[in-house]
Parts: sequence; structure tokens; C-alpha cells
Amino acid sequence: MLQLRGRVTKSWALRLSISASALAIASASASAQTVQLDGIVLTFSKMAESAIEALSGSSAIDKDQLDQQFQPDSVSQFINTIPGVSSTQSGASDPAQSINIRGLQDFGRVNVLVEGARQNFARSGHGANGAFYFEPEMLKRVDVTRGPTSTIYGSGAIGGVVAFELLDADDILMPGEYAAVRTRTRYGTNGNSKLGSATGAVRVGNFDVLGQLNGRWSDDYDDGAGVTIPDTGDTTKSGLLKARWELVPGHKLAGTFIDYHSEFVDNVDGAKRDTTLENQQYTLGYTFSRPDIPLVDFSAKAYKNTTNLKQIRLNGSQYDPAGSRRSFEVETTGFDVFNTSRFDFGNTKVAFTYGGDAFEDQVVTSGYGTELTPSGRRTASGAFAQGKVTFFDTLDIIAALRYDHYELKGGDVHSEGERVSPKITAGITPFNGVTIFATYAEGYRAPAITETLIEGTHSPPATFPLLPNPDLKPEVAHNLEGGINIKRDNVLSSNDMFRAKLVAFQNKVDDYIDAVYEFGAYPPFGFALKYENIQKATIEGIELEAFYDTRLWFVGLGAHRIRGKNDDTGAPLATIPADQVTLTLGMRAFDEKLVAGTRVRFVAAQERVPVPPPTSPDIPWLATAGYTVVDLFGEYQLNENATINVNIDNLFDKEYRQYLDLENSPGFSARVGLTMRLGVQ
Repeated sequence: MLQLRGRVTKSWALRLSISASALAIASASASAQTVQLDGIVLTFSKMAESAIEALSGSSAIDKDQLDQQFQPDSVSQFINTIPGVSSTQSGASDPAQSINIRGLQDFGRVNVLVEGARQNFARSGHGANGAFYFEPEMLKRVDVTRGPTSTIYGSGAIGGVVAFELLDADDILMPGEYAAVRTRTRYGTNGNSKLGSATGAVRVGNFDVLGQLNGRWSDDYDDGAGVTIPDTGDTTKSGLLKARWELVPGHKLAGTFIDYHSEFVDNVDGAKRDTTLENQQYTLGYTFSRPDIPLVDFSAKAYKNTTNLKQIRLNGSQYDPAGSRRSFEVETTGFDVFNTSRFDFGNTKVAFTYGGDAFEDQVVTSGYGTELTPSGRRTASGAFAQGKVTFFDTLDIIAALRYDHYELKGGDVHSEGERVSPKITAGITPFNGVTIFATYAEGYRAPAITETLIEGTHSPPATFPLLPNPDLKPEVAHNLEGGINIKRDNVLSSNDMFRAKLVAFQNKVDDYIDAVYEFGAYPPFGFALKYENIQKATIEGIELEAFYDTRLWFVGLGAHRIRGKNDDTGAPLATIPADQVTLTLGMRAFDEKLVAGTRVRFVAAQERVPVPPPTSPDIPWLATAGYTVVDLFGEYQLNENATINVNIDNLFDKEYRQYLDLENSPGFSARVGLTMRLGVQ
């Protein structure tokens, strides 16, 4: 460690230390490769536990894996490697991301949380109906629970929960430091992409604060055939401020502010619009937890998330002339409060979690084309209770109930509903390192504003009517799943480890809401589009995660196979992802200063799509061919001052398109990044 000493007032010694952000890889604990299975998850039970021990389809990716393997420029670069999870973009020109879990997406079916705040922005069109804007440089870790087994984690999440936790001062400050600065730069060849990021942290007594500024600039990228995809560049700037204060032992306050600003040209079906996106998010939380008071492990958080997208038409049409303006604003405010009480009876351990949450969405839109995203207000609230009982560290029983209520208003429409949803989970560990579990869980999703209130005419050339449906019923999911967790150390050698999680599920959704074509006297095409309840839809599949690590080399495997259909007609559901297998191979050398490897994604063709009316432009592009994509990654700690990262994306320049994306994915790209850090003790 390089130390510089100097004199300041009172002759105190000032010691400066410079070290690389990736020093954590040299620790004896498992690092990047163990994350998806040993990483901490909260989304299953609101109690911190490793993913491999969670009695659910849960995964986690933490900072080590993000830094060493991905250096992500977008969420999709790492989220698509998790079994059962995929990400799509609202459009190739729009940096918004949408997450699909087990074939469910759109309108809150997947509860996406950033630092505990719901991401409910939606702008309907040919892309995903529900998206969020996020800067990966802010990310500390992400944990995912698939399916409605996360009953107590929020209303509507019949697909699952994805929680993004942001950096804090502990991620920048080394032990003994009171201030530090980290800088990161990166360049990518495809699209001439550039990143500049600066993060600083200060700790004074029981108070610490972290600040971060980021800038991204990119031009249009080329696909694997060398074709430039127009209007795919953007300029994005963002900032993060996060402060924490431990008032007295056990009592902690935390506040976060995020500011995200992006400028790009939105290009859908040839309609070009100059677009400005502003997203601001505020969260304030309080926690109380002390080992000597096991009956109180309390958390309360309030948040406000506002996303405002403004557009100006660049090339005009008869109905939408150049210079016309439109806007989409979604403001979500909410809170989440819960407590966990723990106590023991001999060899029996009990954890009882109870609380409530609520949120309100206010949607205000204006201008041509916003009939696809109508204005309105929706509130959802709930209360929950969950008990977990562990007998002799061998048998776990989890039982939970959640009560949900919603109310929706817009124009002359008013609807509301309520329901109680149960969950029961049993897990048994017949011998050390192997746990078998099974769960039955129900979930409840209220109709969204757009699904209920959409009304108008689809923009030319397909000018068919869009009909509202104030009589939509909420969706009710009935999910049955079972799985096995395997956690073994010293399997073939003294320092190796093996982790595996296999989960099979069947999710039957009553009153599933889908866009349905109604045929009749609807000139000129003879049909209209309307959201309606399907009596029952069934989604079922299997997911596998496995990992083996010898410390010198490692191998990971992830796979899923999912099928879904409309039980009324037998037709496939449009949002079911393609079958996928992801293989990761890597090695460590030079006292683990070097971590390098390859990741290969084998993706099958996805041609199981609904058949649209012959004149509809909305669905023919859904079906995709299979493809194989090879990526390379490497991180090397140059010295204690700097770390260099190299990523080769799409090594063989494969031309492909991810299922549900509107454009081909990027071709070959080499990305090089440099991280440096300065700390003060």
C-alpha cells in the first residue's frame, strides 16, 4: 500500500492510501462465481438468507460478479443470465428496460424495486408495457425471487420480485478510512460508447454519505450483419446521493436520492421523436435491530418515484405533424413497514414477520398517440403476516397470508377489489447440504390503468379501434413449485465447493388479462383491440442453476425451459421466453489478481406465438430463430492503484434478435475499462 504522509493542524498525520476497487477478489471467501447461489436474498421472506438456502427459485448477483464478469452498460447484460429471467427493451432507441420472469411481464406482474421503491412507469406501444430506467454503475447487488412465492413482498407480483440495492459508503471506503474517491472510465467499440463515473464517500463517526456522478454517450450500434441500427444512440447522465446515520446503537436512518436524465431519438415504425427523459427518486428509511432484542427487527421505508418522458415529433404525418408534442408522466408514492420477531422453544426456532405496504400511481399523459397510455389513478394496499418455524435445524415450515385491496379511477370509470392470498412452504434437510422444498402460493394483481381505460384509435396505417374495459377482473395466480438445494464443500479437493438449485413449477392464473382482437363491424379492418380476462392461463417450466469452484478454476451452468398457454383456446402466450442454457467457464491466477473466462448462451428458437389477424402489424415480428452468443471477460489488478477490465461481447459477431425485442441485438463489441481509487485514513 502506497502511503503519503504530511503535516496538518495539531501535527496530526495524514495517510493517503490508494487501492483498486477489486481488492475484494483476493479474500478467502467465495467471490464472483458464488454469487448467484451464495449471495444474499431478501425477496423471498424479507429475512436475509443466501440464495442457496432459500426455499424458492431465488438468485443473487453482487458487486464482485458485476465488476469481474460484466462491467454492465445495461441491466440486460447480466439479468439475462439468470434462469427464468429475461430483459427486453421498450425499443432499440429507448434505454428503458423491462423484466420478464417465467413468461410474465407488463403492468406490474414483476415487482421491480430500486432501493425499495417500485418502478411502475409504463408507456404502451409495440414494446413492453412497463419499464424502468436505471444506471448499472449505482448497483451494489440484485436479488430475484421467481413466481408469486414472495407473497409478502408487495401487491401484484404474480411473476416475481427483482430488487436492486444501491452502493453505500462501505463499498467505497476501506477499513480505517474516513474518505475515498473511485473513478471509472470505459470505452466500447460498437457504437463508440463511453462511460465516465466518479464516486466519493465520507464517514464521520456514525454518519456516512456516498455521492456518485455518471455520464454515458453512445452512437448508433451495428448488429452482427454489420447493419447500423438507426437512432440507437443516447446521452445519459445520472447522479446518486445516499446517506446513513446510526442515531444510537440499533437505530438507523437512511436516505437516497437518484436523478436520471437521458436524451435520445425515439423511432418506432418510422415515427421519429426527439425525447427527453427525467427520472427522480427519493427514499427515506428507518430500521431498528439489535441482537439483544430479538422480538424487534423493524423496518420502515417511504418513497416517491417520478418519471417524465417528453417528446417532439421530428418527421410529420397527416395526423401527427412535425413539431407536435406529447408527454407521459407516472408518479408513484408508497411505503413499506414490517417487523420480524424471533424466539426459540428448545430445538424449535420461530420467526414471525408482519407489516403492510401501499402505493399510488398517478398517470398524466398528453398529445397525439397517448390514447395507448391513458391518464388515471390507481392505489393498492396490503397487509401481511408470515410465520417460519424450524424444527431441529432439519424441517422448515413457512405459512403466510396477504390481504390486498385496490382502487382505480379515470374518467367515469371506478373499480376496486380485495382478496386474501395464502402461501405454505415446507423444506426438509434429510442430510447435511441437501434440502428439498415445496410451495403452494397464490398472488393477486389488480388491473392496470392502461388495461382498463385504453380508448381511441391505433395510429396509421393500422387504424383499428382500441376499446376500454371497465369490467376487468383482477388476476389470481395459483403457483405450485418444488425444488432441491445442494450445498457441498470439499467435494473433490480440500478447497472446492459445489452449489446447485433445481426448481420445477406450474403457475395457473385465473382471469389472466391479455390483449384480445374482437371481430365485427370495426372498419376499416373489421376488428378492434381490447384487454379482456382469459378464464385461465397456465405457465409451467423447470429451472437449473449449478456451480463448481476449485479456486483455480470454476464452471457455472444455468438453464430454463418454460411453456405457457391460454387454456381457453390452447393458443400459446406471447410473452414466454425461448429455452436457454448459459455456460460460464473461468480461471484465477497470480494470487487471484487475474480473473478471466468465457460465457456462452445457447438460445433456442421461439416460434410459439399467437396468430394475429392478417392485417395486424403488431405480432408477426415476435418469432425468433435460435442463436449462440459467446462473450469473454477478464479483470486484472494492475497494482494497488488500478484495475483494468476487458469484455468482448458477441465474440463471433452473431446476427440475432432477443425474443420480444424490436431490433437486432448488437454485434461484436470490445469494451475496456479502468478503475482507480484514492482513500484517506
